[in-house]
Amino acid sequence: MRYIDLGVLPPKPTEKQSRRKKIILFTTGLLLTTIIGYFSYAFYWPISNLLGEIFKNPGAVLSFFREPTGELRSTAGKTNILILGIDKRANVSYTFVGSGGQREHNGFLSDTIIVLSVDQNTKQTSLVSIPRDTWVSIPSWDGFSASEGKINSAYSLGDSYGYPGGGLKLAEQVVSQHLGLPIHYGARIDFEGFKKGIDTLGGVDIVVDETFDDYQYPVEGKERASCPNGTFSCRFEHLHFDAGATHMDGATALKYVRSRTGAGGEGSDFARARRQQKVIQAAAKKALSIGTLIDPFKLNALFRDFGEAIETDFDLKSLPKSTRLAKEINIDSLRTFVLDPSSGLMHSPGADLYGGAYVIVPKVSWDDVRAKIKNFLNPSSTEKK
Repeated sequence: MRYIDLGVLPPKPTEKQSRRKKIILFTTGLLLTTIIGYFSYAFYWPISNLLGEIFKNPGAVLSFFREPTGELRSTAGKTNILILGIDKRANVSYTFVGSGGQREHNGFLSDTIIVLSVDQNTKQTSLVSIPRDTWVSIPSWDGFSASEGKINSAYSLGDSYGYPGGGLKLAEQVVSQHLGLPIHYGARIDFEGFKKGIDTLGGVDIVVDETFDDYQYPVEGKERASCPNGTFSCRFEHLHFDAGATHMDGATALKYVRSRTGAGGEGSDFARARRQQKVIQAAAKKALSIGTLIDPFKLNALFRDFGEAIETDFDLKSLPKSTRLAKEINIDSLRTFVLDPSSGLMHSPGADLYGGAYVIVPKVSWDDVRAKIKNFLNPSSTEKK
């Protein structure tokens, strides 16, 4: 056994050693302060910039960091969010100054219409896609008479004719009215910004169900080009996607979800809705990965890209709650539903009944549609498995 003589004390540090220790402590403290300050700046400013872009209210951004946060709005534990994808070209401004100097909005149609439903208790997440050609009733408001039209026109009409709350609010009301779902929040996403966001994420991994070609995909900037020999071939490009797993950058993913004239069944609006769901799921999985969440530079770029691309009526004080909820969601268990003829609920009547337009309407009634969606969003334990 080893004995220690407690009477023998260690030598008293010299003045030189004491000074060296102070220098080490000071340097370490300075380094820690610098690191903490760096990450505080790296995370605070991107978040602040994002909030300022999306909510367009600097005062609200400051209150977000100072005041207690709130709960997410929900009904029976479920929060429903309407997502609108605006398919516009990069060289077309969303807002512009009219002839009288007033600020106007371009009437962009909604290319993608999806309801994201999250059960706050079970964390089950579902996507319901609504075909853009679905025929619906548009309510009246001051200066606009009640009418009927394709559901993708609701956002444009609300923005162009001054609906209270804008196009996003009108789209929420129309979707809620026809699906029988309370819509708690809405978000409008510009796909050009979404493309940049996917590139910032390093691309997305997609499983293409079936090989398909699209020989008439519009080339951006050549929509009205004068082509040689009197043809319009220069206005289009050939897209080809092989079945199986593939990695897509932002431009490829955007073409994948935009393609409307693919051969076979991929040329339908319903197939496109399913492709859109795939890309949303893949992007969400990548964005919520630990590699993204701990990288301040990537977060900064994502906040910049998506901040420029998103408009929302989301309650700013609910953002922390929604962020925590997003981290708890298992993206791989995402359930999807497309309101198309294969569901047995919808069909396309003769175009002559709607002024020559191709539209989708319920086979029987909207009540049948509402019942089906209600069952989809409230699955039994057997269906969940």
